Amino acid sequence: MISKKTSSHSLLLISGTFFALIFLFFWRSVSVKATWITQLDQNLNQLIRSDLKEPLVEFFKVFTDLGGTMVLTIFSVLLFLFLWKTRGLLFSLWAGITLLLGELVLPQIVKHIELRPRPLDKVISISGYSFPSGHAAGSTTFYGLTALILILFFLKKSSQKWIVGILAFLFIGFIMFSRVYLGVHYPSDVLAGFSLSASLLSFSFYFLFKSPILRRS
Repeated sequence: MISKKTSSHSLLLISGTFFALIFLFFWRSVSVKATWITQLDQNLNQLIRSDLKEPLVEFFKVFTDLGGTMVLTIFSVLLFLFLWKTRGLLFSLWAGITLLLGELVLPQIVKHIELRPRPLDKVISISGYSFPSGHAAGSTTFYGLTALILILFFLKKSSQKWIVGILAFLFIGFIMFSRVYLGVHYPSDVLAGFSLSASLLSFSFYFLFKSPILRRS
């Protein structure tokens, strides 16, 4: 049992480091305007946005809001209160801090350091900077954290765990896709946002399992 726990903790550290390095690699490449990042954005943009259709534009306009600040803030407060009631204050504070960092603090810090302008061919009006995608980072943090908490601490059946995991993955993927499809982010923005939050989640769960929080919840 101890060996399994140690192995799981090591995997979380490896995962956190891996995604952090990916994010830093994207950030460095964007900062120096590396040729490969320009080609990646152009190729993926051409693949995703070559044939914009009005019904899909309208669908993604609605769907993208599921990763927006207002919606995620409401969902996060509800999750915080639910965890406070079911798992205790320390556990809910851990989740709340993780959500705050992934949905707001870390993406905004990087945005205001990098100052990357948004693409010019947007189909919706939006202000702010482009790198990394706050929607990608925020949705990965919230839906990823919620799914992992449900899978690890609430759900018992394997089938339920698979359904929750797949739904979370699809939600995150659709929100990331919507940001590129609507022209408000480059593909590298959303990939970096995902990597940033995936790293945060890995390190956050490592801290949770190594801390006394679980013993008191």
